[in-house]
Amino acid sequence: MTTPSKFRDPATRVKINSETYIKFDGTESILIRNIQSEDGVGIKYDILLILYEMVDWVTVGDVIAPWPPGDQEKIMDHLDMLASRHIVITSEEDAVQINESGLSEHLGRNIHINVENHHAMLRDSVRMAVYRRAIEAAVKPDTTALDLGCGTGILSFFAATAGAQKVFAVERRSDIIFLARELAHANGFEERIEFIEGISSQLPESRIEPKADLLVAEILGNGILEENVLEFTIDARRRFLKPNAQMIPFKLDIYLFAFDTGHQPNRWQEVQELNELYGYNFDLLGQVICNKATTRLDRYNTHVYKAMTAPVLARTLDFREIEDAAFSCQVVMEAQEDGQITAFCGYFKAHLDEKNMLTNSPWAPQTHWTQLIYSLPSPQQVKKGDKVELSMIYDGALRLSLI
Repeated sequence: MTTPSKFRDPATRVKINSETYIKFDGTESILIRNIQSEDGVGIKYDILLILYEMVDWVTVGDVIAPWPPGDQEKIMDHLDMLASRHIVITSEEDAVQINESGLSEHLGRNIHINVENHHAMLRDSVRMAVYRRAIEAAVKPDTTALDLGCGTGILSFFAATAGAQKVFAVERRSDIIFLARELAHANGFEERIEFIEGISSQLPESRIEPKADLLVAEILGNGILEENVLEFTIDARRRFLKPNAQMIPFKLDIYLFAFDTGHQPNRWQEVQELNELYGYNFDLLGQVICNKATTRLDRYNTHVYKAMTAPVLARTLDFREIEDAAFSCQVVMEAQEDGQITAFCGYFKAHLDEKNMLTNSPWAPQTHWTQLIYSLPSPQQVKKGDKVELSMIYDGALRLSLI
């Protein structure tokens, strides 16, 4: 293999292309591939040590410096091989050329784009129908709309179909925005929808001109606020919207209730299994785990679990008025019967407009969303009428704790 001179120059800057995926297949080799390349590259685990150095821009000299002279030649050969597969780039222009080469020529080929979550959302007929009704009611012929986290572009398509004059569709993921552009082209929306790759809070204010009359966003997560809907919405409202612009959704309610799972996981037994598996003593870890509450994203099983309190409105967040994303509050619930509480469940109710609402309540029609489950380290015994207090804090992550 003849290594290009640029990889023989220690001053050449190199970086891993952001659209590169690594697959661990259980063997001693790893498959690494760029999303727009048909051919992947099988590499040994030790090559990962080289790749980790190139997450950010570094020079070839930086990459090879820690290695013996004999290995340095091999590393430069590897850089050449990886560059030929668009996995390593030497300038941002290389990445742009690769990423903007167009997806259409690859259609029908084995393109590795992670669309599973978006596919699930598109199949969520409850979600899609409610958003479509709200968007159609809000759009006027002269509407300029802003779609935050547009994904495959479906909400932008709804706005364009409803007659919006202009739609700015912002998406941070290169692979998904490629697909969205192709879908827009296939459906004749390319003239009215402008796709913008990036994170909305990092865009200059001048990037959205004219300012939008309508903000559309579906960045609600199973963990309610996990996709930073508050931060992105507040920023967009301040910088990209006209005064009194309409927002979909415009308000979010957070509900909590206590329940009994009917069983408690034996965490101490799990730690003992670690002791046996590795032959080391993890008892100290067990002491910590057995006294720590845990949070997970899961479906509340209405057929197995028993609700011990009624759902309580813990917090209302009005996107039209809220100025600070961070908040804290105390929530008081009342036990409906004698028994035990082993966990709490959190869910949201999103108000898209005054008539249309979406929720991931366990008792509502099922959507692609699950719920936020907060499990106590040990059961809390309660009697009917007992007050149960929970603290809820959001500072970039939603945290719950028993008072």
